Amino acid sequence: MRTPGVPLRFMDDKDDAKSCVRCGRCMAVCPVYGTTLREYDAPRGRLALLENLGRSGSGSKRLKEILSRCLLCGACGEVCAAGVDTVSILQAGRSRLFGDRGGPITGDVIARSEWETALSKKVVTKGGTLLQALICRRIPEASGLHLRFPLRFFIKRQTVPGLSEIPFMEEPKARKAAESESARVGLFVGCGANYIFPESARALVHILGRLGLSVAVPAEQECCGLPAYVSGNTPRAQALARKNIETFETAGVDTILTVCASCGAHLQGLPHLFVEGSSWHGRAQAVAEKHRDAMAFLVEQTGLSSLFRASRAEIEKGRPIRRVAYHDPCHLRITQGITDAPRRFLEMLPGVKLMETPHEGRCCGHGGGFNLTHFDVSMDILEKRMADLRQVSPELIVTGCTGCLLQFIEGVSRLGLEGAVRVLHPLVLAQQTLSQERG
Repeated sequence: MRTPGVPLRFMDDKDDAKSCVRCGRCMAVCPVYGTTLREYDAPRGRLALLENLGRSGSGSKRLKEILSRCLLCGACGEVCAAGVDTVSILQAGRSRLFGDRGGPITGDVIARSEWETALSKKVVTKGGTLLQALICRRIPEASGLHLRFPLRFFIKRQTVPGLSEIPFMEEPKARKAAESESARVGLFVGCGANYIFPESARALVHILGRLGLSVAVPAEQECCGLPAYVSGNTPRAQALARKNIETFETAGVDTILTVCASCGAHLQGLPHLFVEGSSWHGRAQAVAEKHRDAMAFLVEQTGLSSLFRASRAEIEKGRPIRRVAYHDPCHLRITQGITDAPRRFLEMLPGVKLMETPHEGRCCGHGGGFNLTHFDVSMDILEKRMADLRQVSPELIVTGCTGCLLQFIEGVSRLGLEGAVRVLHPLVLAQQTLSQERG
């Protein structure tokens, strides 16, 4: 079983695959197997294939496709009777196949005739601002968004994410924060918060300011490297890690906050990208130890509850209480072991009734590259999670992961609930509450 808070470790061999006793406990919790009911989609099935890979020394195109059929959510590791770190073993297999076969595990192969028709129509009907930004390189090529949003992404979805007119890192407040020499708290923004959900990063800076804390936003930070890593491109992930390590070393902050659970999980796992005992491993460890999820950090600040207490009666008087459903991102619940802090954070907010859903902790099906390579399965998994959420009739769905936010925006659209249900980051909901207080 994976110890909460212990990030993924990189492995160079598949020997641990042999310790799987094929008990089948993983099958009961695997979102993919629960949807397809195919043995090779179960964690134990993938481990058996990796064991054979270890013996044969090479993998087929079919094996590569099967290994991509995993969300890397970590649910299997939570229940494994033999304590097999399935996710790390699978990730090592992906990395090996990347080297053996010369392309990322989630590489996009798409016919020109397909996207010239379907894609061009999407651009016209849904704006296509994100697509245009990717093609025209308004978003730097180093950003993980180029891996997360290849052409296929824009064809099957009903919603195409809008793009912030000004990336968060280019906003005046962020630029001013980047020049701060006295801030002891640093913000790792991440690609999703920088380009698609800048309001989440903006909200954090606002709340920290109300608490009297200044925040540094180093301008040189890059993509966290998770999209490259999960696609099997470990060298690229290592290069991005080195850049971010150097950047936050220079910033000299005591704490590094993230607003995206996936970015946070990857930052905690940076040491495992490097050989233990090497200088980069030690430097990565120092950065990882400074990382905190933003909501977990905020609930420990003694002044947070007082921000809302003073005007609680005025805010709630004469207003209906909003029903809010919180979704646990897998990278927060499993990889970082954080479940209580976001709920405590939400319960501090006036006018909010936190609604717990059935199957608490169920994956939404996004899984980064999984959403791209296996979109239909991803939507089947999302449908189950949306059914959970609908049972509590929420007005708001909140979650602390940019991938999960994208997934629920799509889910709300597919159910035709855009006018009835909003999807937000909890930090954005908190900032809106503070704005009501001041108003």
